[in-house]
Amino acid sequence: MLRRVVIGAAMACLMGGTAYAVDEDAVDNQCTEQLTAAEEAVQNKIDANALSDADAEKVNELLDQADAQCTEGNFKDASATLATVNGMVAKTK
Repeated sequence: MLRRVVIGAAMACLMGGTAYAVDEDAVDNQCTEQLTAAEEAVQNKIDANALSDADAEKVNELLDQADAQCTEGNFKDASATLATVNGMVAKTK
């Protein structure tokens, strides 16, 4: 009987922990959406062979930088980096 009580209490504690989860900020979601859109645009250009290897490497480095900036909460810097990426992608044919 004591075993069942202990197991029940342990399960309640484990299951109750999820109630304290915090939703992501709306700004973080917006940053992630912008990053995803830029990544898709870059991948489309890479698939179409519209980017040189050097440009693709530079763009991927910038995407990694923007991802890190979003993760750190530097949304203004991330937006600026993504604007640079979008400009580079727009220049390709």
